[in-house]
Amino acid sequence: MLDQVDNAILKNMYKSHTSSFINDTWDDFDCAVQNKKLIIYGLNALLIFLQMRSNVKLNIVAAIDNDPNKQNHKLFEFMDENFLSDSKNILVSSRDILSDFNPDEVVIIISSYRYFDEIADELISYNFRFFFSILNLEYNYRKFMKENKLSYQNRNEYISQYVDECILKSPIQKNKIIFLLDDYIDHGKYITEKLLAENKNLDIVWSVKNFNVEAPFGVRIVSGGNILKYIYEMETAKIWISSVITPIYLKKRTNQIYIQIKHWGSLTLKSFSLSNSENVNQETFINNGKIMDYIISGSEFDEETCRKGFNFQGKFLRFGSPRSDILFSKEECRKKIFELFKLTGEEKILLYAPTFRLDKEKNFYDLRWQNLDFNMLKKTLTEKFGGEWKIFLRLHPQVKTRSEQIKKPNFVIDVSNYDNSQELVAASDIMISDYSSIIFEFAYVFRPVFLYAPDKDIYQLEERKLLIDYDSLPFAISTTNEQLSEQIKSYDEDYYKQRLKKFLESYGVNEDGHASERCAKFIFKIINEEENDKNE
Repeated sequence: MLDQVDNAILKNMYKSHTSSFINDTWDDFDCAVQNKKLIIYGLNALLIFLQMRSNVKLNIVAAIDNDPNKQNHKLFEFMDENFLSDSKNILVSSRDILSDFNPDEVVIIISSYRYFDEIADELISYNFRFFFSILNLEYNYRKFMKENKLSYQNRNEYISQYVDECILKSPIQKNKIIFLLDDYIDHGKYITEKLLAENKNLDIVWSVKNFNVEAPFGVRIVSGGNILKYIYEMETAKIWISSVITPIYLKKRTNQIYIQIKHWGSLTLKSFSLSNSENVNQETFINNGKIMDYIISGSEFDEETCRKGFNFQGKFLRFGSPRSDILFSKEECRKKIFELFKLTGEEKILLYAPTFRLDKEKNFYDLRWQNLDFNMLKKTLTEKFGGEWKIFLRLHPQVKTRSEQIKKPNFVIDVSNYDNSQELVAASDIMISDYSSIIFEFAYVFRPVFLYAPDKDIYQLEERKLLIDYDSLPFAISTTNEQLSEQIKSYDEDYYKQRLKKFLESYGVNEDGHASERCAKFIFKIINEEENDKNE
């Protein structure tokens, strides 16, 4: 985030009443915090700059975060334990704790870069006068150093030094496997379940954003925002399993294995990584391509696109798509989903899962609602298929918080906050989407998919290049509600399945519900080989 900030953007972060804070420096912070108590407001990766730049002993007395998932956890779970010293066991609190402190005795450092104005308004209402923005302090520090042609240590250099001096002295633990995902979902969830079912002696670590995930017994959760803790777990794990891209400062050690599982299945529609010409993380993707040992794949097409997208020269493991295994357990998922959303069990479900759009000028994920006519859709479904229909609306995670902006009849159920999309897919009877690769998951079990894409003609020009010709997809494409209604009315199951079968065969896809088993078996093979080498 910091490297993307220029002076204009920084100034726009603050309202006029807080403009006096724009020129604050780390020296100003150190001067203000001496002989005062410090409250940390917001727990994220920017906190590492507090450790890097402050040169005084800090008397940390409280930590606040507005995310309920972080509250009531100890501070050391989000920051370096050695740096915190006596403050490591402080519990993260809500903003309500502010009333417990005398504003004249406290300095507050804010790590949030999106909500500084709102937090500043709040602090002023409590009469706090001494508060600083980490982003602002670091920006001014770098600006001063560059203007005076002075060298400084950036975050990656600091972390690399820390790794060299401290972490790499720790041995690799042969039974430790670390998963890097945003939450306890996706391919990693199903691989983990298979690993736990077979072996209880593994140390399975998950680095996640949501600290209150419902992970099974046998899984340790670490906060991805606690950079140094996260790096320690990475550098001491025998196997890395990731669906994201690992930071360039990580140093993959000899005898460590990096398995990339991606965040899509056997097919993906949109360009990604190096095949996405607008991607700014070229160096990081190239580095990942070099250090990946294996990529879990599900088709010939998957392997071709990953070779280009990751510049990958390693070996593919054609195991299939682990998260798609659950699609073959429809009744199990229907029971769970129907109970959760208080349905009778007799309803039929249409899942509507559109993807996001990107406002490039603002670098902002846009909802851009496509005006799907829910009432017309339900009427059409009832006429064509009969029965009582409910529509599940699942917005992309990037825009799900804005789902309340959409007017929904009472038969439309907002499932945007339900993280496990595969269970929703498994429980549904029909899907409508636009450019999301979730369409292929539905297709693996030969259920009907319809594409509703009013912006079909401009999406590829303004949004993302597609890896598959959109018009060649085996799904009926509509650009209006009326056309969508006609496509559903004329649906022919036999013709659809024949066309879909031919399409999947042409791309070398063969999902059978056992991909996670094959992945777990391969992982055990790696661990057992390590054990055999040790005994010889």
